[in-house]
Amino acid sequence: MVYNNFLNGSELKRIFAITPKWSKGTTIKDSHARVVDTYNITYKFDWLDKKVAELVKQRNKSFRYSIKSIEETKLLRYQPGGKYDWHQDVIWDNPQHRKFTYIIQLSNTNEYTGGDFQFRDADNIDLSKLRSQGSIIVFPSIMHHRITPLTQGTRYSIVGWVVGPQWT
Repeated sequence: MVYNNFLNGSELKRIFAITPKWSKGTTIKDSHARVVDTYNITYKFDWLDKKVAELVKQRNKSFRYSIKSIEETKLLRYQPGGKYDWHQDVIWDNPQHRKFTYIIQLSNTNEYTGGDFQFRDADNIDLSKLRSQGSIIVFPSIMHHRITPLTQGTRYSIVGWVVGPQWT
């Protein structure tokens, strides 16, 4: 579920070389608070999409979900007070359902405090490596998860979703 050193130093530099045009704001949707800046990087890094797709394909061997493609990829910036309350990533009324979510850690663990990724009903999953720069987590999009409030520094990550036919 958590894969350490998914991105190496040169790959991280390629991502940090872009100049994001951040979409700022606090959104409240279905009582889930989200305070995070976003920048859409869908299809900006073909090499990253291929690398993620291969990992998701391997991860899916145990799930056997019907998957199609990466739907969307965003660069995220959490600053003090930033958070994302409990939520699922499946958008049930879309023609394609999000099957897998992936999050890539871009910041060093010592660059911020708070901002922890958590699952609601999965205390047995070891998430300690997820704060390591370059790590990735891949999980079913139906799992409830959150980012706790950031108290200091800045947390950068990438989030993306792999879609497939609707669940019935």
